[in-house]
Parts: sequence; C-alpha cells; structure tokens
Amino acid sequence: MAYTSPKVEVRKSEIAEEGVFAKEKIAEGELVCDFAGSKGKFYTNEERQAIGEKWLDYDLQVDDNLFWGATKDADLETCDYINHSCNPNCGIRGALRIVAMRDIEPGEEVTFDYAMAESHDDFDIECGCKRPNCRKRLTGHDWKNKNLQEKYRGYFSDYLQRKIDQQYDAGKN
Repeated sequence: MAYTSPKVEVRKSEIAEEGVFAKEKIAEGELVCDFAGSKGKFYTNEERQAIGEKWLDYDLQVDDNLFWGATKDADLETCDYINHSCNPNCGIRGALRIVAMRDIEPGEEVTFDYAMAESHDDFDIECGCKRPNCRKRLTGHDWKNKNLQEKYRGYFSDYLQRKIDQQYDAGKN
C-alpha cells in the first residue's frame, strides 16, 4: 500500500472526474503521498504501452525509459487520483514522493505539474486544469521550459533534475 496522508481523500474534481483533496491543512514540505509502497511496478515504455490506455494515467516517469505505475491487477489507490495543474500546490521529491510546495488549505485539490516528471516524446495531452496560467497542452518537453525550471526548482523528480543540470552544465561550456 502506498503511503497516503490521512489528511487527504478522493472527491469529485473539476479537473478530471476525480481528484485528491485536503481534508485538513497540509503544511509546506509535508509528505502527501509516497508511491514506493504501492502495488505498482516498474516498466519500460514498451511494456507501458502494452498494458492499455486506461492505465497510462496512473504512472510516474522515473527515468528516460522507466515508469512506476498501477497495474491492471491492482486496485487504484488514493494517490493515483492526483491531477495535473499548471499552478500546482505539490511537487516531487526523489522519484515517487509527492510533497506540498506550500500550505494547502482544507477543501483544496492536491495537484502537481506533470512537467515535474514527464519527458517522453509520446507524452502530449490537452490540459484540463482551467487555471489562468494554463499551458493548454502538456508535452514531454515542458520540463525544458526555463520559466518552469525556475518555478519548480527543488520539485522536479530526481531524474529530470539530473537532465536539467546536464543541460545547464552543457550551456556553460
């Protein structure tokens, strides 16, 4: 079972059918979810494509060709319902931990920006967050955006932070 803060629950969402919401205040830096203990598994992009479209919404990219996600034979867990937002209140620590980037008030939907974890070329979806700064389209190249790199410094997955650092180091030479 993945760790899920007792301060969150699944409810109807305006972003997607369902989302994760704070039942009580969550402090900045607080762990909201840790997928490491879930019934998911690691798989390559080829294996990921073979498990079916429905399950592609329930994974996190953890390296260039490696994903952690729900499987067909596992029940979805609360954390699997965290939606994307172009104005998120959570980020990623390590590869599989979702943490609050700021205080989250009761009733607020818990979200993170998929740019914090996605870099594969076939990731291209319409955004449904409806926030004023919405990018409208999300791609596997959004992490390269310098504004997003500054905005989410410290909240990208480890593997994407390494890619950002390599990009930065290459630019200095």
